[in-house]
Amino acid sequence: MHNILMIIRREYRERVTKKSFWIGTAIFPLLMVGFSFLPMLLIGLGGNDQKTIALVDGTGKLRDRLVHELADEKLKDGKLRYVVEDVPVGANADEARKPLEQRVRDKQIYGILQVSPDIEKDGAFQFYARTVGDIKSVEEFHSALRRAVVSLRFENAQIAVDKSVIQKITAPVDMQTNEVSNAGGSTKKGFTEAYFGTFMFVLILFMTLLLYGIAMMRGILEEKSSRVMEVLLGSVSPNELMTGKILGIGLVGLTQVAIYALTAGAVRIYFASQANAEMAGFLSNFTGGKMAFFLIFFLLGYFIYTAMFACIGAVCNSEQEAQNLQQPVQMCLMLPMMATIFFVGQPDSTISVIVSLIPIFTPMVMFMRICVQMPPMWQIVLSIVLTTAATWVLFRGAAKIFRIGILMYGKRPTIPEILKWART
Repeated sequence: MHNILMIIRREYRERVTKKSFWIGTAIFPLLMVGFSFLPMLLIGLGGNDQKTIALVDGTGKLRDRLVHELADEKLKDGKLRYVVEDVPVGANADEARKPLEQRVRDKQIYGILQVSPDIEKDGAFQFYARTVGDIKSVEEFHSALRRAVVSLRFENAQIAVDKSVIQKITAPVDMQTNEVSNAGGSTKKGFTEAYFGTFMFVLILFMTLLLYGIAMMRGILEEKSSRVMEVLLGSVSPNELMTGKILGIGLVGLTQVAIYALTAGAVRIYFASQANAEMAGFLSNFTGGKMAFFLIFFLLGYFIYTAMFACIGAVCNSEQEAQNLQQPVQMCLMLPMMATIFFVGQPDSTISVIVSLIPIFTPMVMFMRICVQMPPMWQIVLSIVLTTAATWVLFRGAAKIFRIGILMYGKRPTIPEILKWART
């Protein structure tokens, strides 16, 4: 026990006393917020230039309506954001459109809208542009076109209705969503708060599990290549060394998570004191219960993945050799994160329940389900029991692999050989 405590103290001090630990701890939340909100911010800032759209109107009745609907979209200097250029259609609309495509490529016009004479048939409205990735512009133009077409449909149906009445009838319905809590009551919360609140925790889990796992692997590789490992093994056993390293680096991770939890708690208390109803949905992601579950699943995930990374470091002689072996482990972390939108949307589906009970995926998937909709307690307890049992089995195999692999140099062992070591 004394030797394990000595290794824990060495690993903890070596990392926590470095400036890079504190700089990384401070920068990581900022990067996370930047990755989450920067794309939306850039979308809102972009596109401050006038766009000309050529209209190939087969109905001959849409131009004035479209110009009217786009009149409210203006640039900062007061100019119209969209200019509609009417194009004579002639006998064939496609023949009228094709010459305009070269003007699109030359950036003389932003896009082409081709409208069929029969606006009720499928594919009656076709938009051509050099890029369709400008979501803000496409959505604005699409919204104005929808209102213009509704007005035209009223005229075709010979229904005399004032335009202001049409706008009132066709105005979008603003539906507020509320999350009903198991403890009673409800909180105003939309998909954005649910998704980003969950994704933020998932990203922290993913980054910490991956970074500390790789840190463990690289530490073992460095000590193995510099022969420091042989000196350490002169004083402690391989099992004590592996256990001490995992617990020591785990304490470093807990220190970082504790800093984030305290910061999140302070932010929650501050915004709660402002009595801001708009923030209620977002703040509901930072309850004490969720933070406790985050700590539990962080520890479960840490021990599973760090044990696997420790094995990889023990059986390899260089980072180049370790890259191939660590890819499957990294994929096990990446798959749940890439499927976050599914688990947030369908937290109680059969697939979500099954995947959340598979120990390798439990830390991330079960926590996603807890963030969105609290699962039955028996599922949470079962997932913790299964993951704990799997961790115990994995640790036993990892200790055997570590004991043999740590003193092997030269040719990297094959997968069958590694599995054979784990069974001995």
